[in-house]
Amino acid sequence: MVDFLLPALAVLVLVVWTAGGLRFYLPLARDVLVRNAGRVADDWTGRIDLAVAIVLTLWFAMLGRDALLGEGTRTVEFRHVVSGAAVYASIVLFLAGLLIYRSLPLSSVFGWNRCSFPGALWRGMLALLAAYPLLVLVQAMVYGAAGGDMAPQDVVQFLQGAETPRDRLAVLVMAVAVAPVAEEMIFRGYLYPIGKRHLGPFVSMVGTSLLFAVLHGHMASIPALFTLAMCLGLAYEKSGSLLVPMIMHAVFNTVSVVAILFLL
Repeated sequence: MVDFLLPALAVLVLVVWTAGGLRFYLPLARDVLVRNAGRVADDWTGRIDLAVAIVLTLWFAMLGRDALLGEGTRTVEFRHVVSGAAVYASIVLFLAGLLIYRSLPLSSVFGWNRCSFPGALWRGMLALLAAYPLLVLVQAMVYGAAGGDMAPQDVVQFLQGAETPRDRLAVLVMAVAVAPVAEEMIFRGYLYPIGKRHLGPFVSMVGTSLLFAVLHGHMASIPALFTLAMCLGLAYEKSGSLLVPMIMHAVFNTVSVVAILFLL
C-alpha cells in the first residue's frame, strides 16, 4: 500500500503544482503578450539602441548556431568559463556606458527603483516556484521524446568532472552571480524593450527567449530554457523591475548547481 500511495501522492502534488503554475502564468501571458499591459518601459530606446540590438542579436545567433553544430565535440575548460564571464562583463559595461552617456539612469531603464530588494525577492521566489513545474513538464516531454538518451550540457559535464575547487568555484560564480546579472541585463533588460517597441511584446519576448535558449548550445535543453526565459520575461513585465528575473535566474542556477554537485 505504501509503495502505491507515495508515487500517487507525488503525482498529485505535481499535478496541483503544475495547475498552480499555469494559473499564475497563463493570465499574465494574456495580459502582457495580447493586451500589452506589462510594466516594462520602452520609451527610452532610440535608433542607436536598435542598431546595437541588431548587431548583438546577429552575433548571439551565430554563436548559438556554432555551439549547436559543435554540440558533443567541445570540451569546456577553466579558461572557457573565465573568458565567457569576461565577454559578458564587457557587453554589460558597454551597454551601461551607452545608457549613462545618454543620461539614462540605469535604475529607471531596468526598473531597479520600482521595488525594494525584499519585495523583488519574494516576487521572484513566487514566480520561480510557479515556473518550476512547467520546466519539469517540458523537460520530461523532451526526455520522453528522446527515449531517455540525452547527453548533459558541456558545462554540466565540466562541473561533474571538476577535480579542483577552482573549477567548481568558477562555475558557481559564473552560474550564480555573473550569468543572472549579465544575461538579464542583456536579454530582458536591453534587447527585449527594444524589440517590444518595434515588434511588439509577443514577438520580442519569443525572439529573445529563443535566442537565450539557443545561445546555451544544447539542443535538448532548448525547450526548457525557452520556457524559463518566457517565465523570466513575464515576471519582469509583471513587476517592472529587472531585479525580479535576476533573483529568479540566480536561485534557479544555484539549485541546479547544488543538484549537479550533490545529487547527480
